[in-house]
Amino acid sequence: MTDGGAVYRVLIVEDEVDIAEELSDMLVEELSDLGRLDTHVENDFDEAERLLEAQAFDLVVLDVRDATRGGSPAHPNLQGRELYDRIAKTRWVPVVFCTGLAEQVSDLAEPPLIQVVPKNRLDDAVTAVRNGLESGVPVLTRHITALVDEYVRGFLRDEISPNWPRLAAAERNQIAHALVHRLAAWLKENAVEALGAVLGTSDDRVMGHASTARMYLIPPVTKHVTAADILRDPQDGWWAVLTPACDLYEDLHSGGNRVAKAEYVRLAKAVPLSEAPLIARWIEVGSPVKGSKERNAALEIFRNNNARYRILPKYLDIPDLLVDFEFVQSVPLAEVRLWTRVATLDSPFAEAMLTSHGHTVARIGTPDVDFENIKQALGLDGKGKAADQKSVPNPRTTTKDAKQF
Repeated sequence: MTDGGAVYRVLIVEDEVDIAEELSDMLVEELSDLGRLDTHVENDFDEAERLLEAQAFDLVVLDVRDATRGGSPAHPNLQGRELYDRIAKTRWVPVVFCTGLAEQVSDLAEPPLIQVVPKNRLDDAVTAVRNGLESGVPVLTRHITALVDEYVRGFLRDEISPNWPRLAAAERNQIAHALVHRLAAWLKENAVEALGAVLGTSDDRVMGHASTARMYLIPPVTKHVTAADILRDPQDGWWAVLTPACDLYEDLHSGGNRVAKAEYVRLAKAVPLSEAPLIARWIEVGSPVKGSKERNAALEIFRNNNARYRILPKYLDIPDLLVDFEFVQSVPLAEVRLWTRVATLDSPFAEAMLTSHGHTVARIGTPDVDFENIKQALGLDGKGKAADQKSVPNPRTTTKDAKQF
């Protein structure tokens, strides 16, 4: 994804002037179909860092070794890698490492956003730059940055300024939390539609229903396993975390070493919906549209008040999943930490799933009570009140079990 007639700014950081200039000319000539490329060549790594701190670039082509600073084959100068580590903390942009020391940065490769190509193959560098620009990240970064700047200004002007006397009266350590939570809620409520509009996409809302995109936090926000995480085990099985978040919290921002209270994590098994037994049986009998017990049984899992199952709809790399609260097991936290955290359910979907599980395990089966005799005594059965009825009789307890979900 690129912006048709946009100008893309590419910074080339290369201490060998001739190579830098040749690459710059190749990029301008061969990538003209993407829009106009504004390339800036910088031979000094320190100056490149200052430029990246002060200006916005869509992509950086970065050498690893700065020949002007010496070094040896046994101990090469890795100024480019050090520069990458520093700029990644202040301004993230797609990077193409174009270097004769590819092995020194190969561990960083995450195509198409971080790519590594040999310096003696500039054609590959041009292809890598194309891939980086076409990834859509530069366009998305531009729009997100502009949108957040706009909304933060509006948030400060329209929300904070009129309410500042109230906020200023609070404890200083509470103001930051109040502002962050309020800004996050404001962006969540307003920014999706605005960003979708400038990108030419929609937020896939269905009238009267929540978008599946709003169900998931991808990637998870916390650094530790938490409640309502969607996990994949080493065998690619899917699981949903049921343990309360307070028992799993363990990474203090202050640098503390808080240990999670939970030794084990309670997990509910989730399977792709097409593999769920009730769906599989319906498919086996030919997927009849109506009039079969298999179809009726399969439809039961879609009832909102079905206490055993929870459906998680497909989104990105998450398939349609069926969470089964009768298939629950406890796994050591130390083991679960090694599993893949795919997503976390966002609020209020996380609370809804955990509450549903709580209702499942806490429900009490009670006999149904037959009130027909009371209705008859009161004349509510349509037959009139019994003439000789002196008092309302006690209800009869039946032997029929309460409806099971």
